[in-house]
Amino acid sequence: MKPELVEKIKSRGYWRINFEPLVAEQKLRLGECRDIVEKNSVGLRGWNYPHYPRRIADDSGLEPGANYYEGWIDWWSHLEFWRMYESGQFLHYVALVEDWQEKDGWTGSREERIEPKTVIGITGSIVYELTEIYEFLSRLATAGVYDEGVRTTVSLNNTKGRKLWIEKPGRRFYTDYKTQLETIEYTKKYSKEDLTTKPKELAFEAIIYICDRFGWHQPSVDVIKKDQANLLTRQI
Repeated sequence: MKPELVEKIKSRGYWRINFEPLVAEQKLRLGECRDIVEKNSVGLRGWNYPHYPRRIADDSGLEPGANYYEGWIDWWSHLEFWRMYESGQFLHYVALVEDWQEKDGWTGSREERIEPKTVIGITGSIVYELTEIYEFLSRLATAGVYDEGVRTTVSLNNTKGRKLWIEKPGRRFYTDYKTQLETIEYTKKYSKEDLTTKPKELAFEAIIYICDRFGWHQPSVDVIKKDQANLLTRQI
């Protein structure tokens, strides 16, 4: 990995995701750390979660460490770094694409591009992202990584002064929903049964928690659930 990538991700808005098995023991062989991410990566909207690099180049890579495998990418507005450890711990940093539009070949030259650190898309960067995170977690649990349960910590960082933004045409907020928190952190412990039977519902709880911290205390529950369902059935 390029050593400066994590600091680059941290310089603007980003998600930090950490899954920690409740029982600390070696669960995977080194090669399995790579394989289990590849097999269970979630591909629902043209960009998989977590992103599994298919090539080694200046802008992406996949390589082993002493007790983990790591993957990374720094391509257009996509900046990510993850590690899967032999213990089953998973760590992932994901930059908010809204903050890197100047790197995006599709939107970088548009006059209306978004100023970094000002907004976060409610649909793409919160509803879809959290739904994918919990779907990936569920798949890992189904694969036997978290048989004794897991502690999940998901944090949204560099958020102070940032407001919710609706990306979809035809939808709008009639007031600004903004947070003064620098970091919004959501931590929960789950059993394997929870993860394998209701990942969408667990993701929904996390989505509502995040919305609350932006002051959106009565979010559109039906709309959020429909967006989740559309993502999971690839109808977006």
